[in-house]
Amino acid sequence: MAHIKAVAGVAVRSVLRNVLLSTTSSTPLASLYMGQVATRCRIPTNSSTTNKQANSRTYHIARDDITSLKIELPAWYWYRTSTKLETNVTGSITYTASIEYPAGTFTQVKFGGANSGIATGSAAPAGTPLLSDWVNVNIPNGAGFWVRTFANATHAIVFADASAGTNFWTCDFANGEAYEYAASGVTDKTMGGTLVPNKTTNDAAIFHPTAIVGMTRKASVLLIGDSRVAGFGDFFNAAGDTGELARSIGPSLAYINAGSAGDTLSEFIASSTQRKALQQYCSHVVVQTAINALRSGTGQNKTAATVLAEQQTILGYFAGKGRFTTTTEPCTTSNDSWASPTGQTLNTNVAQITAYNDAIRAGVAGSLGYFEIADVSETARNSGKWKSDGTASKWTADGLHASPFGYASIQSSGAVDPSRFTR
Repeated sequence: MAHIKAVAGVAVRSVLRNVLLSTTSSTPLASLYMGQVATRCRIPTNSSTTNKQANSRTYHIARDDITSLKIELPAWYWYRTSTKLETNVTGSITYTASIEYPAGTFTQVKFGGANSGIATGSAAPAGTPLLSDWVNVNIPNGAGFWVRTFANATHAIVFADASAGTNFWTCDFANGEAYEYAASGVTDKTMGGTLVPNKTTNDAAIFHPTAIVGMTRKASVLLIGDSRVAGFGDFFNAAGDTGELARSIGPSLAYINAGSAGDTLSEFIASSTQRKALQQYCSHVVVQTAINALRSGTGQNKTAATVLAEQQTILGYFAGKGRFTTTTEPCTTSNDSWASPTGQTLNTNVAQITAYNDAIRAGVAGSLGYFEIADVSETARNSGKWKSDGTASKWTADGLHASPFGYASIQSSGAVDPSRFTR
């Protein structure tokens, strides 16, 4: 069934593309600032000490008229499959890069006037990302373009890990993304050449810039959250956006998706230096992470009061930004693949999930407001169960994450309204 959905999704891309690449009006911010000006920047979530060279081609959409831009390239990763900590690579990574727009036309990215630059890992200052010089390009608002990078590491490359399997899409082949890597012998293709991906399914790993910035007066959004923000269980829409928030924000505004599968508020408090630093490029921040602390499980089962206190700490990290929160979707098990409400069993900590959502609706300090995601997905407010219509796995396939239909329903509901990102 998932395969059928995937094929169908690709088939309708050409029909939907002009709609999803279009922009909607938004109120300009009062001041010009150096901010995110494109979609689909992501954080790396793993590294490889075996493969030390890699070419990457990533797809982005301009969300302002761009005449010059800078890109940021990291020497750190959030270790999703192990420690859940931000980790600096050992040694350093030398990058070359280009902006490809239109397809097949390349503009060299320079670093301190040179064709390559070094992002430091364990060397002082530890974990320092590499910010490029200004690149003069003319990319109109709403146009798709590509960033090409070549990484040559002394010890390890970093990338967005898709080892969670086919339910976690990271590489958007339909929009021309590709990632090739090896221990050595990889030819730098930033200024031309066809990348030969090591893996050709949408769960392939890939490396994205962590930021694409320009001078802008448009709002831009940093997304802080867990796997639901990262897009676990989702398929790419025509613009390549996935997850609870990016699908709704991407059609009109630039964003950085720092969603980290398996993350919790307490883990973010313990290790978030690099993700917090990304706020310098964004006017607004959405803090979503809650369900992994609230739902039952080892080290979980927290009270709503505890989670809300942790959230207050995190909102405090982004003082000076326009901050928003969200309600959280259900978490259930099912004996009929979520085809009916009666087949679902409530999470044993559902009372605390409900209390958390009600507190968010009442308003929390340090936030301009919230996005009502739970109401879109629940059978009724505070029911604790996923919507269903007799079709197996229609709204969710695992009881924790939305299905592609569920994610698309959040987008089409208008629950996450990008016009609210104004100040």
